[in-house]
Amino acid sequence: MRICAVIPAYNNEKTISSVVEGTRAHIRNVIVVDDGSTDGTGELAMRAGARVIAVGRNRGKGHALKISFRRALVRGFDGVLTLDADLQHDPGEIPKFVEYYSAHRPGIVVGDRMHGRERIPRGRYVPNRVGTYAFSWLTGQPIPDSQCGFRLYDRRVLEEVPILHDGFEAETDLLLRAAKRGYHIGFVPIRTIYFEKSGGRSAYRPVRDTFRISIVFLMNLFWKDR
Repeated sequence: MRICAVIPAYNNEKTISSVVEGTRAHIRNVIVVDDGSTDGTGELAMRAGARVIAVGRNRGKGHALKISFRRALVRGFDGVLTLDADLQHDPGEIPKFVEYYSAHRPGIVVGDRMHGRERIPRGRYVPNRVGTYAFSWLTGQPIPDSQCGFRLYDRRVLEEVPILHDGFEAETDLLLRAAKRGYHIGFVPIRTIYFEKSGGRSAYRPVRDTFRISIVFLMNLFWKDR
């Protein structure tokens, strides 16, 4: 199987080199989408060995995934692993995703942070726990962590389920629509890392982006297929 890694990045010059280098220790082909950064993110990513797609202005994570997935499909990859540029995802855990994917070939493999819930800030834990129950009910399969962006997508999902949103809600929508179409969603336990250790910065806006994710859930609840 041929797998590439995709790293959406926005003003992550403090961490991008470490993320790319750590990822390339396990996956040779790494694509960084420099989503309108105003710092040295793109240049540092190239120096670390990544192929960089430069976006002229900040368009959002969903848009970054959309253009990088298209590139991966054209280049014939069987699967695409995604992780964040802020070091909240440990590249050292990539083999877990590849091993699970190789053994089971699910539609999506998602990192599960909920086993380390005592380390998760309450402002993130509560919405994720609510999402766990709601998403599991809607999809008919267990979804222990609905929001983690550390994932491995099978090519079939990327070909059949197009990304419809430009923001963080794109990942939620893609997971829900893939599950509703019958794709199995697998999970592997990962460590919970937050910024006091990683030194990174997140572009996630809790109020605005959580609201958008909620709207996406409602859209999937009332529309059978999109």
